[in-house]
Amino acid sequence: MDRFAMPLLVSVLLAAHLSAAPVPKSVKPVVGETNTNAIVKAHREKLTLAASSEWENWPVGHLFDGNEKTSWYSNNGEAPQNGRNPTIKVTFPENLSVKRITVLVNRDPQYLEGYFVLEGKIELLDKDDKLIASHDLKSAGEKHDFDLVLTKLTTLRSVRFTATKDEKRMGCVGLGEFQIE
Repeated sequence: MDRFAMPLLVSVLLAAHLSAAPVPKSVKPVVGETNTNAIVKAHREKLTLAASSEWENWPVGHLFDGNEKTSWYSNNGEAPQNGRNPTIKVTFPENLSVKRITVLVNRDPQYLEGYFVLEGKIELLDKDDKLIASHDLKSAGEKHDFDLVLTKLTTLRSVRFTATKDEKRMGCVGLGEFQIE
């Protein structure tokens, strides 16, 4: 490219960038955008938590403590690679209207690789544990998070997350935080 064309090309690219329209606020949240976690925060002391298993010193409570770097891990061997699908379930003290569920995958600084869940299922349950809705999801983004934005407010009593596919590296899976608003 000759010495006169290069400055012209740079000017055209810069002008195009500066004239681009901003993204409207109505766009669906991007995975990784902060979930307010308002429902978990408001009911944290009254939540009933359950996990199909947990590794010693990495309990299910870590998923609801407001700190994404304290992870829950399933027991060794409980992973989709071994034909087992670990589950997490949170039950609220009353029926609540939910608009978004975000599952942050493992953020434990000691073990940042090898424990990712790549696919999962989020199930919404009523007060009698009957299925209201089920959503099969693939993790997204650099950190492999799950983000379910419901098209309308949904009244439910419990949310269950099931890991259905993992990295096939460690024999267990880890999750960092379970957020609900």
